[in-house]
Parts: sequence; structure tokens; C-alpha cells
Amino acid sequence: MALTGNLFFFQVSHALFQVSLIWAVLDISGSKQTTGLLASAVYLPYLFFSLPAGIFADGRSKVSIIRWVCLLEAGIVLLIPLLHSLDNLSIRMMGIIAFILTSVAAFYNPSRDSLIPLYLPESKLLRGNTIVQVTIQIAFILGPVLAGYLIDLMGAVQVFMLIGVLFLFAFITGFLMKHPALEKDIQIQSLDMRTLTDILDTLKNDPVLIWLLIITVVDNLFIMGPAVVGMAILVREVFNGSASDWALCETFLSIGMIITSLFLMKWGRKIPLGIMLITGIIMDGLTYIPVKWASTIPLLWAIIFFHALFIPLIIVGRTTLIQKRVPHSLQGRFFSLISISVVGLTAVSTALTGLATEYIPVQDLFAYIGILAAATGGAALFYKPLRTLQNT
Repeated sequence: MALTGNLFFFQVSHALFQVSLIWAVLDISGSKQTTGLLASAVYLPYLFFSLPAGIFADGRSKVSIIRWVCLLEAGIVLLIPLLHSLDNLSIRMMGIIAFILTSVAAFYNPSRDSLIPLYLPESKLLRGNTIVQVTIQIAFILGPVLAGYLIDLMGAVQVFMLIGVLFLFAFITGFLMKHPALEKDIQIQSLDMRTLTDILDTLKNDPVLIWLLIITVVDNLFIMGPAVVGMAILVREVFNGSASDWALCETFLSIGMIITSLFLMKWGRKIPLGIMLITGIIMDGLTYIPVKWASTIPLLWAIIFFHALFIPLIIVGRTTLIQKRVPHSLQGRFFSLISISVVGLTAVSTALTGLATEYIPVQDLFAYIGILAAATGGAALFYKPLRTLQNT
């Protein structure tokens, strides 16, 4: 699908942006709390704009939304090198630009995830979602690796010029995407209060979806801040590592996710969706606990690799579950709720992590959040309709 090409450039651009932004702020300010707050600016817009983005995706052409998002992001990110050349770039301004960039990006995921069922029959959804995840993880291998070496070579600010160019490539590849014929049949004609009540009615009639949202919110509140900001602080402050060392943490994370995604591509249909999702959440937490005893960066890489093996169970299982149980005409809105639960809660979690690491050793923090995240998955085991959910 042309969608995968667009997705690749989009995700590479965002991977580069995230690594470059966090490292630049940590390097300039030297403050873990400031870095946590700045990182939250990257994710906070999802709390505000994900639901409007989902409503918009259900009422407009999803392909057109994806194209415009890529073009606008190219222009926004190029403001950083422009302001730097004018000596007007500050940490506050970087935070504002990051907030605006992610506000636009919030419109991408609901359109992408609700577009997949319009291209593929239900029998191929799990495989299609797995291909999407493989594409994302390949992008997240290349993005941090490029960021790590380019930051060391030329400085974080200059890397933003390349990011802008990559967003333009995403915009160009967006024109290779065809408008699916089914899209015209399911678009809603007006965006009114019914757009909200419809999704509430769906939740009311399907408690499995309510449970899915709850465990997604709680799990990501615990896990995402340490994963994003905590890892950078750990590499820089505890191991005295470089941007390249941190980038390789992200690389090993992506390699682990690709391995499991390839497994799911071939054998995923044999695994019950409920077991896939719950196992992923439990192991997502448990595999972070060993970070407490990591003594070297290579050992940290090994722990991250093992941790990453279980993440696709969550992402692929959750996405496929939604695509199977939520009507096409509501999927943009429901995926927007997932964006709020995942990326939006990352804003809160990263801010809390930056604050917590001022008082708690970062390795201890990984152990605490690992236990809490695993307990979230453990609680889901007690809900039989989710636990026994099949893949057919």
C-alpha cells in the first residue's frame, strides 16, 4: 500500500524530531524537570485535539487529511532552524513549536487507523496492522540512529532542517495514496453533537471497549514517561552516555518490536485477541523492572530489546480489536480516544517523570512503574469477556 510509504517518512520525521528535541533541551538546560516539561509539549496536544481529529476524520477524506498534515508539519518544523539563524530560538519557543507540530499530527493517526479497514477485508486486518507496525518500527530504527549520529556530528538544531525535508517526502508520497471507494459510503454529512453521542452509545453497548480504554489509560500513564524521558535521563545522567547511545536504545526497542510483528504476521491469527492484549500489557511492565539493575549501556540495550518483544501484542491486538468491533463510520472517533489514552497520557506521564526523577533515582522509578503497569494487565485478567476474546 502507498500508505506504508507515507507512513514511513512520517514516522522517520517524528522519530528524528522527538530525539533531537529532547536531547537538545537536556543539553541546553541541563534540567531533567525542564526536559520532562518540554517533552510533555510534544504529547499534550493529543489531550486537546485527538477527539476533534477523530470527528474530522469520520466526516472528511482521510487521504486528504494525511496529505495536509504532512505539508503543514514540514513548514512548522523548519521554523526551528529559521529562528536559530535569526538568534531568536529559545527553549520556550521550541516548546511552542513542538506543541503546534503535534497539534497538527494529532489528525494523522485517527485517519490512518480508520483508513486501513477501507483498504482491506476483515480477514486481513491483523496482517495489515502488523505491516503498519513493522513500517513504523523500521522508521523508528532509522530515525533515532540518524538523530544520534547527526546530533553528535552537527548539533541538534541543524538536524531539524533534515526533518522538514523528510516531512515534504511524506507529503509527496501521500499523493500516491488512492481514495478508497468505501469512504464515500460511510462519511457523515454533518458534524454535530451526535458525533459525540454516537461514540458514547457504542461504549455503552460494548463493555469490552470500555475496559480496553481503561487499561490503555492506566498502563500508559505508568509506562510512557519513563520510556520517553526516563531513558534519556538514564543514559545521560547515570551512564554518562551520548546521544548515539540513547539512539541505540530506541533502535533495540524497534528491532524487538519488528521481530514480534513478523511473528504476528505469520501466526497472529492463531492467538486469541484477549490473551494477546493482556499478555502484552503484563509483560510490558514486568520487563521494565530489570532496568533497576542495569550496570552498563549494553546490558540496558539487552533489557530494552527483551521488553520490546511484547509491545506489538498490545498495539496490534488493540487496533485489530477496535477495527472488528467498532462500525466504520465511528472508527476515526474511537481511534482518537486511543490517541488520547496513549499519546495524550504520555504528556502527563513525561511531565511527572521529569519531576519524579528529581527526587527518585531513575532506575528505581523503572522498577516501580514496571510493577504498576504489570498490575494493570493482571487486573484485566479478571474480566472474562476481554480475556476470552477470540481472533475470529
